Amino acid sequence: MSVYLASRRHALITAALLLGSLWSMPLQAQDEDPFVIDRADFNLDESLLRLNLLIDSQIPSYILIAIEQGFAVPLMFEVEIRSEKKYWFDEKVVSLKQQYLLHHQPMLDSFVVLDVNTSERHYFDTRKAAVQFIEVVYNYPMLDINNLVPGKDYYARVRFGIDTEELPLPLKSSSLWDNDWDLTSDWYEWEVTRPES
Repeated sequence: MSVYLASRRHALITAALLLGSLWSMPLQAQDEDPFVIDRADFNLDESLLRLNLLIDSQIPSYILIAIEQGFAVPLMFEVEIRSEKKYWFDEKVVSLKQQYLLHHQPMLDSFVVLDVNTSERHYFDTRKAAVQFIEVVYNYPMLDINNLVPGKDYYARVRFGIDTEELPLPLKSSSLWDNDWDLTSDWYEWEVTRPES
């Protein structure tokens, strides 16, 4: 066998093994909830509602591989305040979306979290530290409470997950990843009441 044929055969075997592992990884992750909201609430800073949020994330292995390979994986949390309606759909008072990009920079040997909303970059020595930074939200400015009507019923809800609309094209278009990136936590809800003045 020629050197060319041997090397080509080796490359084909390696590719087949890699593809097989990628196909199997999503199946293992489907039994688990990769993102869970542990706790969420507001604190009142004068008239400004500020969000506190704690997220438990178990990022599937195939997503970790994409991060290690240099893809910027988009993560986000969405938070809404709604007023309850008895005979119609609940009214959305405010809706905010906080976006992040998590990726690895091999030349710096660091993991980077880009806050898309503010364009700030945060650098971490480990992927775990970068993920933990995203998992804890403290004093996130949300809404002036004067926009809420006293005595009216309101509730807030929040969820966290992959921002599929912002996925890099290679991950979005590859058949290997179809439907496996649509990962979002359940909505976490709690009541919101404006204090009587």
